[in-house]
Amino acid sequence: MKKIIKTILSFALTLFPVIGFAQEEIVIDGAKFTHSLVNKWITEYKKEKPDSRITIKNDANGKSDLYILAGLASESTNSKIVYTGRYALVPVANSNNSLLEKVGKGLKKKDLVNLLFEKDVFDEIDGEKQKEKYSATIYSRGEKASTTAVLAKYFDQTPERIKGKKIIGDELYLLNAIQKDETGITFNTLNYVFDLKSRQLKSKISLVPLHLKAKQKEVLESLNIDRILTLLEESKIETIPVENFGLQIPAEYSNNEEVANFISWILVHGQQYNHEYGFLNLDQETLASQKTQLENSKQEYLSYSNSNK
Repeated sequence: MKKIIKTILSFALTLFPVIGFAQEEIVIDGAKFTHSLVNKWITEYKKEKPDSRITIKNDANGKSDLYILAGLASESTNSKIVYTGRYALVPVANSNNSLLEKVGKGLKKKDLVNLLFEKDVFDEIDGEKQKEKYSATIYSRGEKASTTAVLAKYFDQTPERIKGKKIIGDELYLLNAIQKDETGITFNTLNYVFDLKSRQLKSKISLVPLHLKAKQKEVLESLNIDRILTLLEESKIETIPVENFGLQIPAEYSNNEEVANFISWILVHGQQYNHEYGFLNLDQETLASQKTQLENSKQEYLSYSNSNK
């Protein structure tokens, strides 16, 4: 009889796993340009927690449980968002693009708006209709891509008004496109624009000169990714969008202890890897608020766990 009961219990636990028992992997997906950093976080976390079931999705098939949010989506009642880092979008062009020699002291915000976005017949700047001062072949991702939405909002525009050619797929393809097109220009993430091993700008591309304060301009022109990351953490530049990214946690994982522990580790220990992989650390205010949010989630987990004992 005891053997029968034990067999039934074992079978039931395979159908209805509970906290404390082995479960399936927790798979992270979304915002592919962040995967290298997220994978680093997972690797380092597992050195401390070898039994962790956190993994990152590495193919187009299969399930995903947590989503890397890098855009402007609002938090819904069915999910929570915990921000874990920031990324910057910088303007880059083919190194042979004639635009690079025409911009003088660098492009101002209104120059970039005129260059990147289709004009509205009612748009006016300083009481005069916009004039085409510069031209180039603009490359961007589709209107629904997170980086497209971030770029448009930063310049007070809408995604559908971005000019030029739309590239399907990862932001890396934008870089490939302008490397082949001498008239090409795009905004792309720092971790793709720079070779993260050599810490140097990738071949066949150049940063587009921007109209900046002297010290800011000197840092950008140094082409030193580590100095650029520090600059963008310390000051806001009106021509370089910076946006948070993080993990969107669906309701069914809101009381998951392992998810909470992993994200807590990122906030406390994972930030040290952000620069290495081309990302900015969270600002102190956001970091503190995310830790508080996570602590509240842990309390919810404890209440949930106690109520199910």
